[in-house]
Amino acid sequence: MGTDNVLRNRRGLQLIFLIIALMVVLFPFYTMIRDFFNISDLSTVQDPKFLRVLWFTLYQALLSSVAAFFAAIVPSLYCAKNDNFISKLLENSIFIPFFFPPVSMVIAFSVIFSQNGILHAMGLNVEILYTLKAIIIAHIFYESPIFVKYISHALMSINPKVIEAAQLDGASTIKRLMSIDLRLILPSLLKAFFLVFTYSFMSFAVVLNLGGIQFSTLEVSIANALRGRFDFSEALFYAIFQFGILFILNYICSSLLKETYENEQPQRLNVRTSVFEKIITVSYCAFEYMMIFVGLSGIIFDWHDGRFSLTHLLNLFSDKINRKYDVVKSIVNSIGVAAITATVSTFLGYFLINLKTKLTDYVILPILGISSAFTAMALLYMNILYGVPYALLIVAGYILISVPLAYSFLFQNVRGFRNELLEASYMDGAGKIRAFVAIKLPILLPTFLAVFFQIFAVIYGEFTISYTMQIRDFFPLASVVNYSLSAHRYYLESQAFASLNTIIVFMMFWLSSLLLKERK
Repeated sequence: MGTDNVLRNRRGLQLIFLIIALMVVLFPFYTMIRDFFNISDLSTVQDPKFLRVLWFTLYQALLSSVAAFFAAIVPSLYCAKNDNFISKLLENSIFIPFFFPPVSMVIAFSVIFSQNGILHAMGLNVEILYTLKAIIIAHIFYESPIFVKYISHALMSINPKVIEAAQLDGASTIKRLMSIDLRLILPSLLKAFFLVFTYSFMSFAVVLNLGGIQFSTLEVSIANALRGRFDFSEALFYAIFQFGILFILNYICSSLLKETYENEQPQRLNVRTSVFEKIITVSYCAFEYMMIFVGLSGIIFDWHDGRFSLTHLLNLFSDKINRKYDVVKSIVNSIGVAAITATVSTFLGYFLINLKTKLTDYVILPILGISSAFTAMALLYMNILYGVPYALLIVAGYILISVPLAYSFLFQNVRGFRNELLEASYMDGAGKIRAFVAIKLPILLPTFLAVFFQIFAVIYGEFTISYTMQIRDFFPLASVVNYSLSAHRYYLESQAFASLNTIIVFMMFWLSSLLLKERK
């Protein structure tokens, strides 16, 4: 009985801490709603401007999701059938949607497709910048790897006996795909679709930089309302409406699509790969990795003049550039903020998983529905209202968006930990802290470090919150300074800085991959 009371008391204290933390998180949003929301604002739903923005947000998200799906079909099949260098490239392309810095992608995209870009120099006059085509192509680059990952893994998880039975019954390849394979992989396919749709729906850097002023999504409209007119009321209405849509999408993903069909040991399909599949897959890999190559090579190569040069990299660290743009300071700030955020988020993710209560789902789900622009708006208002330092606010905002990531990254390994090991140590007289340090921590340490590096990579390249908060002059971060260099026509320096940022992020992703392989 005494042990039960101790457990109940500990669980009660954990829940109290969770409720207090939730109240702290919600306070900035409550303050915004208290000061700027009026019932009369609901009439904005009928405003033609709002309807145009809402329609385009949904339209481009749906179009991008469908286009990304079709672009990923053949590469997914190839990845499920083969275990070679190309399939490894396909598997590792999942790096792109989660970790590739958006500003680096925008700059690489411009280097390739602009009037002075690589394709133009090759005699291909492809003018797509500041069009809907640019937005869709950028989203295909960013989000199709999600489809490749989910579909190929789902195909490899189908029990081979199911396929063999269908072949013995005389089912053709097309019939088997439509009647058996598609039905079994449908949950994974829908998960991928909703995830891609959500990312496209929340797209910020792509629409802002590649779409131009003629295109605006809800996320971009929130930032423009703050940066252009400082109109908190309009921005708040857009944010609340966006939150409602995101909440519904995340509810569908987390509640209605929980189960997927998976074999315990995913294995490659024993099916021949056609020449057509090979050509399409190689072309897809070339498209995906061309962006990364351009993004990385800008640190030593001048794509405008077609020559190797370190001048623009050295210029980044010159007194002239740093007096105006604080490049060095922004790198130091970004590394510090990313490290603090990754550490705290990993700890909180582990804490929430160990609560083992449905209340955790009620905390994580609403956070997933809060967009980065909405978060930035609430944090900016805290600075205006109470003078909270930008550094503290930006860390708080990044922790808010990172905790759900840490929770999902850690969940499988933490929940799957064999508690019998801990129970055996308790029987030997070890306390909880000693048992954790001696047994659980060494086993889970590679996972903790991998998640730390993953969160670090995500936060180091984050752009929406820092851009919307307009903090470059007060607390410069690498992504915003990189964008400012490009906006003020320091094109070569911005390319070098984008490459440097990409290398930093890539190193974090590589370290996390090594640690996860060690864990396996």
